Amino acid sequence: MLSVMFIKSETKELKTFQKLSIEDACEITFTLETHYQRINKKANADFFILDEEDNEVYSGTLSLGSGRALHVVDHIKQKLALLKMDDIQEARKRSFLEQLDKEVPDHLKVVDDPPSSLEETTENYMQMNETPILSTRNRRLIYGGGILSLLILSATYFSTVATSQDRAETIQDLQKQVKLEQKITGTYEKAILGDSEGALKRLSSIDEQSLTKEQKNVYMSLLIDQKKYEKAIQLQGNHPEVVESMISKKGDINALKEFQQTFPSSNGAFDLAYHEQRWEDMMRQSGVDMTDKRYEMKAYGYLKLDKVKEAKEAAAHIQNQDLNQKIETYEKTKKEVEETKKQVEEENKKDKKDENKIKSLTDQQKKQEEVLKNI
Repeated sequence: MLSVMFIKSETKELKTFQKLSIEDACEITFTLETHYQRINKKANADFFILDEEDNEVYSGTLSLGSGRALHVVDHIKQKLALLKMDDIQEARKRSFLEQLDKEVPDHLKVVDDPPSSLEETTENYMQMNETPILSTRNRRLIYGGGILSLLILSATYFSTVATSQDRAETIQDLQKQVKLEQKITGTYEKAILGDSEGALKRLSSIDEQSLTKEQKNVYMSLLIDQKKYEKAIQLQGNHPEVVESMISKKGDINALKEFQQTFPSSNGAFDLAYHEQRWEDMMRQSGVDMTDKRYEMKAYGYLKLDKVKEAKEAAAHIQNQDLNQKIETYEKTKKEVEETKKQVEEENKKDKKDENKIKSLTDQQKKQEEVLKNI
């Protein structure tokens, strides 16, 4: 199952760093898109699509209230629909979109017919700007992820330019922007569709100042996969802690070890100890930059050390319902284990022992301890 995580949002209705099902994400973004159009409000939201193992398989920015997409999946479909790909990439794209579409609520599924010409596209674009509610037709080419919008802009803005020289310069500038956008977008989509080497080669030829934050993150992820750590650090403004955090998030223990040997830090020692389940070592680390994720890791470590009080104290620093539920379940199961153990001891003390009851209680205790171990 795929899921959505918003990592940055200009609207409080979208909670950041909380996993949402595709269905829930479509519902809430559709509601916000419709509402924001009606009140003439706009807000951007950066998001990831995550797979079952929480790996990032897509990264994008949704523009709410813009009339460009009905919801987050519609946004992705429109972005990918414009890209020219080879057969292998096209198959990957189709598989990815099919996975997404399966989880979209039926009442939010949309099939679009592409316009027959740029003029029709431009006309639709103009109509969209006049009407606050998005039409369900021709939306795939209305929102072109930058490339098409620049072409539309050249068609509409052309009529407002006073002289032929101005027009020529304007078109020339727009063409440059289109070429750059095509190069960046094509490279970015290559990365998410599996052509890592090709994407990395092309990204290295692009001026880093031209890359957006999300594109830099894709570039950095590719550099990390190729173990080009120094370049990744340079890309992030010489902040090794940013690169270390991404490696930790990927869960690649060998890469984290290698990075920690070359660029040692308290953060790296803490994260590595967590991934290697060295709970005591993790707790001994000082000077660690305690993010929400690390507070969650610390709370979990305390549970593994059977320190419920300390786990609660660590969890109190963040709002994480799943973590609180995990601690609650651990505490409840721990009490059940103790109660069952006490019953076994009492039965063993009796002169006339009930062996069947003792066996039943012992089996129950083992199951409870297994549950405790797997929390």
